[in-house]
Amino acid sequence: METPETDKLQQAEQQAGSIAERIKNNSRLIVALSIFIFAVLVGIMVWFFVAQNGSRKADEAVAKADMEQNDSIAMTLYKEAAEHGYKSGNRAKVEMGIRLYQQGKYQEALDYLKDADMDDNIVASGVYTLTGDCYVNLKQYDDALSAYKKAVSAADENPTIVPTVLLKEANVYREQKNYAAEAEAYKTILDEYPAYTRGTQIDIRKYYERAKASAK
Repeated sequence: METPETDKLQQAEQQAGSIAERIKNNSRLIVALSIFIFAVLVGIMVWFFVAQNGSRKADEAVAKADMEQNDSIAMTLYKEAAEHGYKSGNRAKVEMGIRLYQQGKYQEALDYLKDADMDDNIVASGVYTLTGDCYVNLKQYDDALSAYKKAVSAADENPTIVPTVLLKEANVYREQKNYAAEAEAYKTILDEYPAYTRGTQIDIRKYYERAKASAK
């Protein structure tokens, strides 16, 4: 069943496809795919804030941060909201994680993301994915894979999120020279998500064949 969140995911995936097509190596592919997750989180966080109730102070701080044009002031407000907890506080933690990631402060971003408690599966999947992206940039690949697997589980077979995260897993496996696992990730996309394979500009079969050849 289509939902507003799924529509946003599909639109973001289409935008990410043209970027991924120009990728020339695995490190760049990991970074390019992160753009997709940013688009997902930014769009869904707005919905999440409207749909949920939290503490009054956290709600007010997040509302002010959302309207603030100055990034530095907005960060201060989100940080304040994150300290209050509750549902709005958790959204603020994710927002802090996104902004710190964009600033290249991956460990600080992790501190917020790991402390966020999301009760919506789509949002949780996005948080786990961004957590994995942080670990990738810190070259902590085993932790990245663990986060990506949690993202896949939370996504519950979502036809857009799951194959996107599997692409990230595949690239981490290639960095680790675990070509058999890389090939298996691509094969899962090809076998279980044919619509995604047809709709994306990424030549998944080419990468699958490359991984199989490397595994021999």
